[in-house]
Amino acid sequence: RQKLPRYCVCNVGQINSNALPDMQQTMNTLIDVWHEFQQPDMKGLISNLVAVFPDIEDQHAAKEINLSFWESSKDAHNWYVRSPGHKNALFQHTSGQLKTFGNLLASLEPSAPLRHRDRCRRCSRPVQSQEPGSLAPANCGVCGGPAYRHPVF
Repeated sequence: RQKLPRYCVCNVGQINSNALPDMQQTMNTLIDVWHEFQQPDMKGLISNLVAVFPDIEDQHAAKEINLSFWESSKDAHNWYVRSPGHKNALFQHTSGQLKTFGNLLASLEPSAPLRHRDRCRRCSRPVQSQEPGSLAPANCGVCGGPAYRHPVF
């Protein structure tokens, strides 16, 4: 069995696309955090996904979506309160170093046990695990076609 997340931190940020210093500072901080995530004593992080859209057409804004998936809310909390990279990001926000960066920060917990879902290559129907924590079947239960075999994380 693969570990399933029990807690997710979602941070969606927006920066004016011609505010290069803000973009540079946030990218440098992100790299610092990635280095922290690679440390051998890192506990509870299952996956971190970041998508950066450097210039949204007609909005004159860059957007960043950062999702961190954790084994528990306690693991996430412990990392956030001890992280030099996160402390630096908070300082950048509260001190006014970042001139145009605005964000939404949300913490999410599953309301029901997580099930792995894949999709059939032949008929495009969802292919879902029968029990939480298990991988979806390799083949579609309707047409028998192969699933894509998307990884959990």
